[in-house]
This record gives sequence, C-alpha cells and structure tokens, in this order.
Amino acid sequence: MNTEENRITEVSDAMFRMSGYDISDRCFPLDLTIKRCSETAAYWSKRFHELNHNSLNHPDLNRELISRWVSMCENKDDEKKLQELYDSLDKFGNAIIKKVQELKYEEIEGVALFRR
Repeated sequence: MNTEENRITEVSDAMFRMSGYDISDRCFPLDLTIKRCSETAAYWSKRFHELNHNSLNHPDLNRELISRWVSMCENKDDEKKLQELYDSLDKFGNAIIKKVQELKYEEIEGVALFRR
C-alpha cells in the first residue's frame, strides 16, 4: 500500500494492515513460485484448524509455518533446496496431524481423555 524510497512501509491483505519503517524483509514479489509456497503454507494452516482441537497451540504453529514459508520464498530459485523445504513442511504437517489424531483416542483405564 505504501513505499518510501526503497522500503516497503505498509501492506494490506484487505483484512489486516501492517506497517513499519521497513517491512521489506517480510514481503516477496508475487510470482508463481511464491504463490505456490503461499498456498502450501495456507493449506497446512487450514488443516491444523480443521483438527478442531481446542488445546492446539495455533500461535506457535502459525509462527513456524511463516518461518518455513519465508525460507521457501528465499530459496525459490534453488529447486533442490526448495523441494527439500516442501518435503520438510509436509513431514512437519503430517506429524502434527498424526499426533493430534493419536491424542484424540487416548484413554486411561477406559476413560477417554478428550471428547470425540
């Protein structure tokens, strides 16, 4: 939304607005590779929210997804490294989902720990 000299100072996604002296380090030009990285991170965020587990640590999971997204965007021109980052993200996402699903069925002496 706003730039000054060579700095990005304000962005918006139509829901949220963020501004600062220089937020260029958190902005990437939109191209097909960045779009794919963004859609992959959004996919995992959506999957985590679909788990409907009230105790899930969404703030830290979101920070981790953003960190991985930034790494993917920064390595978009290195196909091998980018593929490793995609594989790592898929492994991370699947491990979270598997663990939450396992916890849903935990019982102690026949008593379910979580509602089903």
